[in-house]
Amino acid sequence: MLRASVTHIPNSDGAGHTGYQVNFKNVSPESCRMAGFPGVSVVGHGDGTQIGQPADWSNSPAGQPKVLNPGATATAKINAVNIDENGGILGADCKAVKADGWRIYPPNDTRALYAPYPGLWACSSDVVWLQVTQMNPTS
Repeated sequence: MLRASVTHIPNSDGAGHTGYQVNFKNVSPESCRMAGFPGVSVVGHGDGTQIGQPADWSNSPAGQPKVLNPGATATAKINAVNIDENGGILGADCKAVKADGWRIYPPNDTRALYAPYPGLWACSSDVVWLQVTQMNPTS
């Protein structure tokens, strides 16, 4: 069992982009293996509807599976175009809308986790504005 959260990475804003960190905490009494890319998208409309395109995978090098012990956390980084009510640097191509939070799929899993994120803007058009790195077990 994993619990997901997403946090803004301090001092990551610049050149029209911002960074977020996906956190998966192992809340089970057993260890699990973690490797690869999580699935990441933004959801809204109060009902979990996906907004726009999911995150592309970054060109990060392939990682080796790591054991995630009970209570330990694994992270990945989301690089996002900085979106505001006007679409940010993407302007009208973005079709910005307010979002409720993030839908996160652990690597190699088909069950999504939800991470609320108040105040999040998202692109509802087909423009790709998110990129995610591979998982990195941290503790």
